[in-house]
Amino acid sequence: MQGMQRALSAYGQAAETLAPLKQIVLLYDGAIRRIKEARQAIELHRINDRHTAIEKASAIIDALHAALDHERGGEIAVQLDRIYTYVSFRLQRVNLDDDAAICDELVARLGELRASWAQIADVTGVASAPGQLPAGHGRAAAAGTTVTI
Repeated sequence: MQGMQRALSAYGQAAETLAPLKQIVLLYDGAIRRIKEARQAIELHRINDRHTAIEKASAIIDALHAALDHERGGEIAVQLDRIYTYVSFRLQRVNLDDDAAICDELVARLGELRASWAQIADVTGVASAPGQLPAGHGRAAAAGTTVTI
């Protein structure tokens, strides 16, 4: 329990000090890591571990989805909304079908998105400016304090 408290505290501090784009990239990293854990659990026939990993990945995707800024995000927010909806449905299929191929598909898709966000952060330099987010995601996604990665 004490270890969990320390982890939550560290995560909360990181959410306050990391630039928003970096936080979004880290959320993608967490979702990808959990999906890879689910894939491994499928291979080992560990149903509970698969379910737990998918639930954690789903929580991250749900947080990113809920934080979309449709007013400022324009077409980017619309496209991300569609992608997050699709990913959420596919994550549920992993649990229903126990299908490692879906995990591979989602890791690839989320990996592309993660790379795009990381490139935006590098090119624009916004990653070094805490408190500023590009159109598309609102501040809640960047904070992500209720999401366990």
